Amino acid sequence: MHSGTRQTDMANRVIVAGAGPVGLAAAVALADRGVPVLVLEKRGRLTAASKASTFHPSTLEILDALGVIAPVLAAGQRIDRIQYRTDAAGIIAEYDLGLLANETRYPFRLHLEQSRVTPLLLDRLAEHDHAEIRFGAEVVDAVNEDGGVTAVVAGPAGSETVRGLYLIAADGARSAIRDRLGIAFDGSAYSTKVLRLMTDMDLEAWLPGLAPVTYVFNGEKSISLLRMPDCWRIIIRLPVSVPDEEALKPEWMLARLREVLPMAERLPPLINTDIYSASKRVAARYRDGGVFLAGDSVHVTNTRGGMNMNCGLHDAWYLAGAMAEAIQTGDLNALDAYAEERHRIATDFLIPRTDRSVGDATTWLETVRMRAADPEATRAFLVEGAMLDIAPRPFGAGATSREAMQ
Repeated sequence: MHSGTRQTDMANRVIVAGAGPVGLAAAVALADRGVPVLVLEKRGRLTAASKASTFHPSTLEILDALGVIAPVLAAGQRIDRIQYRTDAAGIIAEYDLGLLANETRYPFRLHLEQSRVTPLLLDRLAEHDHAEIRFGAEVVDAVNEDGGVTAVVAGPAGSETVRGLYLIAADGARSAIRDRLGIAFDGSAYSTKVLRLMTDMDLEAWLPGLAPVTYVFNGEKSISLLRMPDCWRIIIRLPVSVPDEEALKPEWMLARLREVLPMAERLPPLINTDIYSASKRVAARYRDGGVFLAGDSVHVTNTRGGMNMNCGLHDAWYLAGAMAEAIQTGDLNALDAYAEERHRIATDFLIPRTDRSVGDATTWLETVRMRAADPEATRAFLVEGAMLDIAPRPFGAGATSREAMQ
């Protein structure tokens, strides 16, 4: 970054604010289509924080298109089954993701920290001479003018303006760009927080026959158990009224575990613990002139099912294709469709689907039990959980995503 103000003009360049998975995926998809890209990231490097870690089949299709599927599959934990249990009855339903084999080339979920995927996307971006990334560069304002977008960029050495035809705001749930544009981000906080315990203990000692994704219920209490490449994650939901320092006490954590897993006589050895809050919100609009929002800047929801980041990567894929089409043909219809369609997906599908599994536990368990007993309902349930019905097309077992880009 340079001090003072410097203006750069590139007629068809797209500016991407944010080098998380959504911003980098959009940048790679654009660069692969020959579109010049400038990625601006406020941090000094890619974040290594533990965040989203579930990649659904529909999203694995996108990662294939972006040329990173081989190392992702090599590093990740494949999830072939999803199981539901109660303390009293044991296993009440189990879903085999292999039943999606006719729907997708990737009939499984993959668990891998997003911080393991972003460096792969960054390496792909570096293959393109017409792509650039700058760290320590935060987009603090974006102005639509003269048939393009001017971004004000702040960094340690001062500020500058950069110009592009379009700007993608992938700058997260606290998006400065969304706020500067006055776009409402309405919604509400959930009444619970999430406590994550990471352990290298083999949890089958507690629950023989445990699936790599298992939801265990005892009345309205529940715990999620997620197999990662190097550990298990134990997810406990706690009331927002419980102070974090109280929830992180070993005796408190053990008491909550034993409410659902009474066989847990002591805490498992813990690699790490953390607590975070969640909200459900959707931006009022996904577009302001030449500025387009994607990912957490336009939708957030609870973590059950791991859908929000996947929806953001779907945003990125759809938007990159629409922008490339608009640049190459002058037809803006696809850009108009992006803003409308992705807003509809978040409002009508993403939020309701993530909410349904954190509502009344008895109703939800009866739903999963009944669906597991009906082959057609099972298939539909798996398609919805894999987000195959709401992902940007074309996907499926036939064509590769790279073919779809041509």
